[in-house]
Amino acid sequence: MPELSVADVQQDQAEGLRRLLARDSVRVVTLTSGRTGVGKTNVVVNLAAALAKRGRHVLVLDEQQGKDSTETLLGLSSYYNLMHVIRREKTLEEVILHGPEGMDIVSAGQGLRVLGDLGQEDQDSLVQSFSQLSKTVDVVLVDAVAGIASNVLPLSLASQEIVIVVSQHPSSITDAYALIKVLNQRFAIHRFHILASKVQNESEALALFSNMAEVAERFLDVSLDFMGYVPFDEKMKQSARIFRPVVDAFPAASSAKAVRNLAETMEQWPYPSGENGRLEAFMQRLIQSSRMAAEGFRL
Repeated sequence: MPELSVADVQQDQAEGLRRLLARDSVRVVTLTSGRTGVGKTNVVVNLAAALAKRGRHVLVLDEQQGKDSTETLLGLSSYYNLMHVIRREKTLEEVILHGPEGMDIVSAGQGLRVLGDLGQEDQDSLVQSFSQLSKTVDVVLVDAVAGIASNVLPLSLASQEIVIVVSQHPSSITDAYALIKVLNQRFAIHRFHILASKVQNESEALALFSNMAEVAERFLDVSLDFMGYVPFDEKMKQSARIFRPVVDAFPAASSAKAVRNLAETMEQWPYPSGENGRLEAFMQRLIQSSRMAAEGFRL
């Protein structure tokens, strides 16, 4: 048996610690963009599948509706959504859709829009519904509607990490910068992950990121982190047509490899600790930030 190096031992110890922390914590990540058409929902679906393949139980909270939703991309159809849970007509378990690789999906668009107006009794009921899920959730991926007109403001305030998905299209970059500016200047969010989508290769992705980072450093008080990239290759298109994640249908594709790298990168991020790492605490923060965001827009 080969002798382990000190680096190998340290890596095994670090991985063991991450797994230990993950047992009691849920990582909440909001993925958003400045505008539509950047492939964000495709990224969410495949990232969820890649994380599930790594043994994580992933819950996708989908703000999208209709043809742009996560469920539509996977060929699923929901009869119930978060609004039915808020009205106490259905339990959270009853509105969850079960997707490929064991990922779960909650259609949340309509429900998210009323969180800021809920009374205390409805708030307590909704928070309790998340605390009573029978399966432990390791990762929540929020697929937020593009632009500042959505609920991305409260979602970003409630999440632990924010990923901005951008493409090479100039308007995508401009609108992503505008979104970062609003989140920074109005709600004091200072850290963002940048994910380049629909690029040809890593060099193109890094050039895109460098341009954004240079402008942000000059004009905003923010820290931008390059998370990685996803090329929109032919296999990605084919997998979408057959309603399957590319990491499942075509695991050898360049896009599948890129998504697996994204999942590995996300696993390296620090885990939340204490109450901040509990699923019901996320919902409490989301309710509070929804009210705060609504008040902010009225100022």
